[in-house]
Amino acid sequence: MRGKFISVEGLDGCGKSTQVRLLARWLRRMGHEVVVTEEPTDGLIGRIIRMVVAGGFKVPVAAEALLFAADRLHHVERVIAPAVSSGKVVISDRYIASSLAYQSARGLPLRWVMKINEMAPEPDLMILIDVPAEVTAGRINRSRRPDGFERDLELQKKVRQVYLNIARRYKMKVIDGNRPVDEVQEDIRRWVKRLL
Repeated sequence: MRGKFISVEGLDGCGKSTQVRLLARWLRRMGHEVVVTEEPTDGLIGRIIRMVVAGGFKVPVAAEALLFAADRLHHVERVIAPAVSSGKVVISDRYIASSLAYQSARGLPLRWVMKINEMAPEPDLMILIDVPAEVTAGRINRSRRPDGFERDLELQKKVRQVYLNIARRYKMKVIDGNRPVDEVQEDIRRWVKRLL
């Protein structure tokens, strides 16, 4: 039996990681085998991306987009496809929509970013946790030192707008993340129940 593939998207600081962890715990309690993963991955290409994002070295935005697309295809082949084929529920903290939102907000044509990611399969369910950029910036500043992307509030505002625009195209489920954690999780579980 084929499993399911769920991606959870949103600005850094929107609560993605917390919601992914809670969702995985709930699904396991219900008897599902769950694989939790994230992008960028911990593979070689993902580690290069993490160095770029941390400001370790600069590459053109288009080269960065290609790195994300390459990491994603490796991720699909190594983790996502085998797990889904074996009947597991895969939850990814970020996937294609993150590339579309971040890279196009930084000036790349959305159509081109879509093209370089067309070999990556679409998730069965895409969830966008929507939180205003000012709120996510405050959350990040209280919990850790922000990276280069996170420090740029204007960029984060653009990213949020792109996310909301592409949410319609990709039939993403937009969830208000500016509420208590348990309320956000309840909404996510409602969509996941429909999927399963």
